[in-house]
Amino acid sequence: MILSSLFEGRSLENPDVPLTGQNLQEYLHGEGRRIHVSPDSAMTLSAVYSCHYVLSSNVAQLPAVVLRKQGVKIEAATDHPAFDLVHSKPNEWQTSYKWRETKQNHILGWGNGYTRIVRRRSGELRSLEFCVPWSTTLIKPAGRYVYSTIDEDGQAFAVAPEDMLHVRALGSTGRMGKSIIQQHSEMLGLGLAAQRYGRDFFEGGGRPTGVLTVKGDLSVPGWERLKEFWKKAVSRLVQSENKTLLLPADLDYRALTIPPEAAQFLETRKMNRTEIAAIYNVPADMINDLERATNANITEQSIRFVRYSMMPWAVNWEQEMNCKLFTPAERRAGYYVKLNLAALLRGTPKERAEFYHYAITDGWMDRNEVRALEDLSPRDTLSELLISVNAKPASEVGKTPAPPPIQ
Repeated sequence: MILSSLFEGRSLENPDVPLTGQNLQEYLHGEGRRIHVSPDSAMTLSAVYSCHYVLSSNVAQLPAVVLRKQGVKIEAATDHPAFDLVHSKPNEWQTSYKWRETKQNHILGWGNGYTRIVRRRSGELRSLEFCVPWSTTLIKPAGRYVYSTIDEDGQAFAVAPEDMLHVRALGSTGRMGKSIIQQHSEMLGLGLAAQRYGRDFFEGGGRPTGVLTVKGDLSVPGWERLKEFWKKAVSRLVQSENKTLLLPADLDYRALTIPPEAAQFLETRKMNRTEIAAIYNVPADMINDLERATNANITEQSIRFVRYSMMPWAVNWEQEMNCKLFTPAERRAGYYVKLNLAALLRGTPKERAEFYHYAITDGWMDRNEVRALEDLSPRDTLSELLISVNAKPASEVGKTPAPPPIQ
């Protein structure tokens, strides 16, 4: 008889059966244990939370400014109402960082991020107000699409499409994005099942610690006395410094072990973590999966992350804001929003020094521009462009220099 299992609140894993993918499948789809996958439940997986944090925090930390291009001249449009909203404070409760971080998390979890544009009677921008995706949707009540949302007081109201910043994840209708979590619910459900399975397994002691065998048959009173004896013996063993357990002559105890290679669910969790990083297009090392990481490929992965993970999201945000925050006349006048991806590629001091050196000596940056990038005040006489003495226009290559004039 296995007395250890009698005092557990749950049925323990049979030590002769390894923890395999088949067991996890039964655990996932077993009666009363079907896993419900939602954005909130998926965020309990460390890999999902890490992917959301990496993408959301990187979108939020990009310097966001409103610029104006006039001919060949580009300058910050600090006089436009959108500048302060995008760069510093979109509404009463949020900074620009927290607004973009929260919206990007909504996009990744629910497929859509909504921000209501509030304008003054004159049409001038006043604020960018927070809307949650679970109470906002696109409807077509009278032949024209509008957004239906709910305010803080629980009152429903409609918002015109031109007054709603709507950043979408990958979708199929062109009007609404699809939740990454819902599209991959089965794979994420397996991860949640493995997580729950491991929790229940180890909360239950991981396995029965041993088998207690009775030599012969026991009556009901004898069975009860045996259970009481075992409880007292184990209790005294825990409290005593002497860890030797004395048993009556008619009892045998055999310890049980599970070989480490039998716990295959650890491999299942590791594979699930890699797949989660793949569906979010995040390098595995950025969610602390360093199994295959080296110093060389981490640097390359960081560059790839900016180019192939962050750049599509930055363009998505820029184009939505450019379409909604500016009138056609303002866009023709050269106003646009820029999320500066160069901030993510800011290197070490040595790398920046080398970059600035080539920029200055090649003559396309002056020293005061470099100082501005390093948050230093300009200095007199440093605004003049320097040209290398060995550099010359291509049209002059091979020509004999003209002789100096005769004095």
